[in-house]
Amino acid sequence: MWGVQVVNNSIYACDRDNSIVWNNGTAVASNQWSNNAGFPLKLPQGFAVDTSIAVGTVYVTNSDRHTVVKWPAGAVSGTTVAGVDGNSGNTSTLLRFPSSLKLDNYTNMFVVDNNNHRIQLFCQYPTVNTTGRTIAGTGSMGQTNTTLTYPAGLALDASRNLYVADTSNHRVQKFRYLL
Repeated sequence: MWGVQVVNNSIYACDRDNSIVWNNGTAVASNQWSNNAGFPLKLPQGFAVDTSIAVGTVYVTNSDRHTVVKWPAGAVSGTTVAGVDGNSGNTSTLLRFPSSLKLDNYTNMFVVDNNNHRIQLFCQYPTVNTTGRTIAGTGSMGQTNTTLTYPAGLALDASRNLYVADTSNHRVQKFRYLL
């Protein structure tokens, strides 16, 4: 298992090696359903569950496909909402090995864009091929207060602070985010 989240007494877990996100033992996002051939999950590493707008919708970082995929509750297929399936890059519409994500109370999506050394913000309830905005990191690795090197995880607090696990710099960076 790669990640775990408890939402309303339900336990969600990401099984990266088998490309499945589970909710209490039931697959809620998977590439094993036959009609999902166009957007398969491959090495999903992070996920977030919407608890405020589309309750139960799961957003998954589809790392090896360079995308974030949205799975509405009860759906048997997902929709790419960030990145372009199978294409990596460093523009505002592309990702390179996204590793983690969080949703705030307004369903703004914060994505760790690992190999681009940045955090991308996709505003309110992202839809197909949404454009992101870099809110932490510069897109180049470094050791300054404004740069990140292979960030891996993030957390948000109630005061609108963003905490980033800056893995290769062996530190946690704190950023204030404004929308």
